[in-house]
Amino acid sequence: MERPQYITRLVIVIFTLLLTMQSGFSQSTTYRDSIYKAYSRGKMHKWYELMQTCEKNVNENSIEEQLELVSYYYGYTAWLIGAEKYDTAEDYIEKSEQIIDKLLDQSPKNATLLAYKGAYIAFTIGISKFKAVYLGPKSMRYINESIELDPENIQGNIEKGNSMYYRPAVFGGDKTEAIAYYVKAVKSFEKQGLVVNNWMYINTMTALGQAYEATDQIQLAKLCYEKIIRIFPNFMWVEDELYPDMLKRNNL
Repeated sequence: MERPQYITRLVIVIFTLLLTMQSGFSQSTTYRDSIYKAYSRGKMHKWYELMQTCEKNVNENSIEEQLELVSYYYGYTAWLIGAEKYDTAEDYIEKSEQIIDKLLDQSPKNATLLAYKGAYIAFTIGISKFKAVYLGPKSMRYINESIELDPENIQGNIEKGNSMYYRPAVFGGDKTEAIAYYVKAVKSFEKQGLVVNNWMYINTMTALGQAYEATDQIQLAKLCYEKIIRIFPNFMWVEDELYPDMLKRNNL
């Protein structure tokens, strides 16, 4: 499975399956295990099928169900950008932003929605990089507002971490600072009990491991990857690729 990028490189940094307006993060037991299996085995066609089922059955009067659908769009859009299927990605960005904007009209200070808004603007930059000059600051305003409103918001911390990791240092990027946001998100997952068969938790842990390695904190990267393998056996990306490649590169 080709791994997508944040803007152009982020691997399916996707939101969890069901969000609530109070906490900003919870899980749908209806799809949780199936989504985890599809993600862990790299089967995006299965992801697409689940997303289509959700799309057909979503209750437009339910905030939770609409956000669940946005979360599927979010993941699929990231994959499409990584696969350079930009026309289809633009369709899903448009679908998602219509829902997000409608919900923001109802709840303009919701930290999760603001983080989503910033993330989708970043997706647009991934498709049209020349737009970064004026869309980049706009994306960051939404993400920063999310963090300011709710410093513990999981999605806000993930998006802030992604931004700090992938943004060039000349434009304010800082991989060490990104680690702090990833760690905060991971701790929130664990504190809220959002770990079992939660692909977004694994994805954030994986981003953390990569950030440790990128900042030459090899032992921390090793421990992070080993934790993933212990908790989520058969997660192909880490078990078959990232972890053994790290050991080889560092003669461990």
